[in-house]
Amino acid sequence: MAKDVGSARSCEMCLSWSVLRWTRTCQGCRAWKRTHPEVGVCPRCRHEAHLNTDGLCKPCLQAIRAVDDAEWALRVPGSRPRDLQLIIGAWRDYATQARKLVRSADGTRSVSQAWRLKFTQEQAPAGQAAVLLPGLRGQLALFTAPRTLTDATVRAIFGRPLSGWDRARGVLVEMAAEHGMSQGWYYQVGEMVRLALAVGEAEGTVRLPEPALRDLPTHGDAVRLVLLRAGLLEPAPEPMRFSRRDLPTLTRYITTPVPIPPLAPRQCRDCHSWIPAGRRAGFRCTACRHWREKHPRGRCTRCSREDLPLRAERCRTCHAYRLLDQAWPATSRATQLEIVLPTGVRGPALPVPVGSPPAAPEQTPAGLTARGQEALFTLRRDWSPLLARLRGRPRAELPLTETARMLVEEYGQMRRDQQTPDYRKNVHTLTIVMYWLGAESAIFERDVHDLAQLDPNLAAKPVCQFLRRCGLLVDDPDLNRNADLAWIEATLATLPQPAASEVRTWVDVLRSQGRREGENRSWDGIRRYLTYLQPALTAWTAAGVTTLREITQQQVESALESLSGHARRQLAIALRSLFRSLKRQRIVFRDPARNLPVGDLKGVPRSVPSDLLRGLLDHASCPIGRLTVALAAVHALSGHDIRTILTANTDLARGTLEIRRGLLRHTLYLEEFTHRQAAEWLAYRHRRWPACANPHLLVSQKTALDPDRPAISTNMLRAVLPKGVTLDSLRQDRILNEAFESADPLKLMRLFGITERTAMRYVGTAHPERTAKLPR
Repeated sequence: MAKDVGSARSCEMCLSWSVLRWTRTCQGCRAWKRTHPEVGVCPRCRHEAHLNTDGLCKPCLQAIRAVDDAEWALRVPGSRPRDLQLIIGAWRDYATQARKLVRSADGTRSVSQAWRLKFTQEQAPAGQAAVLLPGLRGQLALFTAPRTLTDATVRAIFGRPLSGWDRARGVLVEMAAEHGMSQGWYYQVGEMVRLALAVGEAEGTVRLPEPALRDLPTHGDAVRLVLLRAGLLEPAPEPMRFSRRDLPTLTRYITTPVPIPPLAPRQCRDCHSWIPAGRRAGFRCTACRHWREKHPRGRCTRCSREDLPLRAERCRTCHAYRLLDQAWPATSRATQLEIVLPTGVRGPALPVPVGSPPAAPEQTPAGLTARGQEALFTLRRDWSPLLARLRGRPRAELPLTETARMLVEEYGQMRRDQQTPDYRKNVHTLTIVMYWLGAESAIFERDVHDLAQLDPNLAAKPVCQFLRRCGLLVDDPDLNRNADLAWIEATLATLPQPAASEVRTWVDVLRSQGRREGENRSWDGIRRYLTYLQPALTAWTAAGVTTLREITQQQVESALESLSGHARRQLAIALRSLFRSLKRQRIVFRDPARNLPVGDLKGVPRSVPSDLLRGLLDHASCPIGRLTVALAAVHALSGHDIRTILTANTDLARGTLEIRRGLLRHTLYLEEFTHRQAAEWLAYRHRRWPACANPHLLVSQKTALDPDRPAISTNMLRAVLPKGVTLDSLRQDRILNEAFESADPLKLMRLFGITERTAMRYVGTAHPERTAKLPR
């Protein structure tokens, strides 16, 4: 078995990160607790911890030594508290030693001279600016920024003792004597070497990284050689160059210079054309440099840019459009993006030729981009002019490319059984999209939805599903968001702060994202809760309530006074859930809805008249209708259970049907009538939609081929029932009829999968004499 090496986590005492195994404190803190059993409040960080004889906790003792906090080391009266610092990798370091900061000798207090010197340096006059202060060694910087080093920085560190300067000075003397350099060169390079060493101390590094030499004002290449020979530089993976001049002709100590890295792609400052990488033409292309030598500067009359060389009051980029502007004065004054290629036709720029006027936009679709190209700027498309142009024109006459025509035919084959006007609009939508945008580039989902919103005879969702399956759709995250979640966020946006944040916390708790793990509620369930809460929250905020901490028990009871029945019960349940969650999250101090009575169902189940039951099967003419009637009237299933039955849970060979209710399972044993209706429906479904992949047992014409595989709607189940009959009434009639026959609540629970409370309610309705409370 592999040995458990533990995991990296924070120590409970010093908060330092280390690999801890089986314990919650590091090895140093365990030893500290044994030698310092006294527990108190540290005066430096104001935290309760084990204190040493100086009255300091272990993290503060480490921090005082690590950052040279002489003010607290000398116990200066009136010293301000410090923040508790996070220390990583300080185990077995000098800073972790437990000896006292202030020692006693011969009964008197004596203080180390080093701490007095550090305190004197900390109390330096305010006029002396702190420049490149030494940092804690071994730390890594989260963010790095270039330093601005000037002659003032060199003067600020003059005379400061720097680590490694003695080694670097010896190397500098050797290089000056070896190459015969002057005394001035020695002093100039020496100042830059000291500046580089000061930067290394400020960064907290033992060896200065080579890229940090970019910040030096001068002599970067000489400093690099000195520090490399002294062993004080961390070399880069590839040697770096810090001077743009030809160094071998100017210096004798650089015999093989590092090549200058090629320039990156950049933009010309005059014509804004992109210059390829590697060309050393500066920040202006060759054509613009020659143009600047011949023409005076001014403001271009076409693009209105300043300080450009002009010819006939136009810059070099706009001069090529002079003939086009003369032919059509209304031409847009925008210029084209150019890329300076390494090869091309020499000579002056040729003017843009004036040809025939462009074709009318009514005759050509939008410009189709080649595959692989991307748009620089994307704007939301307006489909209104296109629909007005295509009004009255048959969709079959629209010219399509070969790829687009094949896509439309493939989609038509998938929908060959849907030839009603409600479903032909899907083919019409795809034809318009393929005609105008083409099939050679990706199509944005937002464009399809914007097109469908302008005409009721067009549809977006089936077309987007088909394009997504073909890999031609660019999904829009805003359109694929959960509708209930979008409604919840829109509702919370109408509430003022901090009430909106408190309600959002309650939503997070219902989604099992609070301090305690709980049941994860669905977005539609949270939306129902918030629907009942919204009037009360709106009334409270209109009355001047800004936070739910101000809500009292009287205000909660007042919100329920004007309601009764089901509305009152649901609001009471939602209020209790809201304030109970906020109390557990420690946002409100007390729960004003804690003792709020929720109430119980007072209605009595009723039977369905026999004349309505007699005509149920005659009214249900299709297989799905007859199966729905059988499941509701015989097995007492609710509408939600009927909609969510899965085909995999239907076993006709054994005559069983499994109902999933959360984590619970209820098995139905099908009698002959229901078994026959289920077999007929499965045969009809396979014959009608052989390619159906929807896992639900009941599907419709919309959901059978939908890639999202949704369940059928409740409205479709209601359509198979006659007027005056609902699925809930059929379910209640079946359970009540069984209660009249047996009067056994256990049998009702096993037969219909209901709770004991619901079973006793039906038994009490069928046999009130058996459950009545007799007087004593």
